[in-house]
Amino acid sequence: MTDMSNEERTVVNPGEVIRPYVDLDLVKKLVKRLYDLDVIEGRELNSYDDRNYHVNVSKETTNEHIGHVCIHGYVLKVLNSLDSRHEDYVEAQNGMIIHVADKGIPTSRPVKNVQGRLMSLESFTCEKKSNRDQAPVLVCVVRLLKYLPGRILLGVPYSISLLSQIGRLTGRLDNALTDFQHPAHTRHRRIWNLTELPDLQKFLYCIKDNDRSKLIQEVLDSFRCDVTNSYSILKSGTLHADVNDYNILVSETPTNGDHDVMGILDFGDSVYSCYVFEIAIIMCYVILGSDVIDPIDAGGHTLAGYLSEFPLGRDDLKVLKQCVCARFAQSLVMGAYSAENDPENAEYVLSTAQKGWATLTNLWNTPQIELYNRWSRICREQYGIDAKFGGYN
Repeated sequence: MTDMSNEERTVVNPGEVIRPYVDLDLVKKLVKRLYDLDVIEGRELNSYDDRNYHVNVSKETTNEHIGHVCIHGYVLKVLNSLDSRHEDYVEAQNGMIIHVADKGIPTSRPVKNVQGRLMSLESFTCEKKSNRDQAPVLVCVVRLLKYLPGRILLGVPYSISLLSQIGRLTGRLDNALTDFQHPAHTRHRRIWNLTELPDLQKFLYCIKDNDRSKLIQEVLDSFRCDVTNSYSILKSGTLHADVNDYNILVSETPTNGDHDVMGILDFGDSVYSCYVFEIAIIMCYVILGSDVIDPIDAGGHTLAGYLSEFPLGRDDLKVLKQCVCARFAQSLVMGAYSAENDPENAEYVLSTAQKGWATLTNLWNTPQIELYNRWSRICREQYGIDAKFGGYN
């Protein structure tokens, strides 16, 4: 098989610079020129490969495609240069967002620019101003989305109610997408898609500790053996594919200080793939972030919420452990790689690593039957759901 051309390739190569340099001054100029909105204030939001800014704007605009200026502001999204080569994939994301929003899933809708389009291609550099003469030019997709107010899930104490809500929202999302398909979702590949886990081998050099490298290798080998060989029997459809604690919005309940789920963000990793990946990804992050509730039990409550909205069969659930651990492996390895190549963004991209290695080690060393029995018992005894994990329960 021959290598993909640069135009066809969708998975980043080691050492490749794809993240543009964007500061607030440039954001103001882009928002004014493309959307005829005057930025009053703005702040950068976290992102691995892209640039995102939350901006508040003045109430006046001559952009006929904006009926009313959003009082909560907007998010200017500058996509990385690699994904920007595939405008059809961005069109698929926009269509997907509008589709689920129309079905009642709270999310951030895209806004048309002065040309009546939901995106445009703009040129950027990958360096600060002082180095721009020598820096390569990156051509990137620019979009504007309405800002959805709320607090991201990261750092919020988990309750059983909140965990089950997270699962239910993810299940509702997959239900809403059962009748949505776009050709770009079947051919677009990103390093963050779990189907691309074998490509993680190319980035393993960033893990300097031998024991940690060995652990990741075990996860990769198990995934290749148990998951990739089962693709033909796993339930598949269009997925968000990155439901995590940065992409879920919550609001505080005034009466008891608990939190309720209120929305979902960022469809930038969406893909046509296996549904078990969807629940495995969010389970990875709730297991990682659970401090009060036992982490493995936290995963079980999230799974139960998901299955109450979107049932999965025994073949799918049989490989759930491998898929959850695979997401841990992706986050840890790509975090180390991104920090090495973009030190200014290290705090964000290494967020999983603070607890991730110990959590993955514990999860990986937990016998599969013990893990599945715990999750099955939570589903059955607390939610009345009969979850079947292949031959494990």
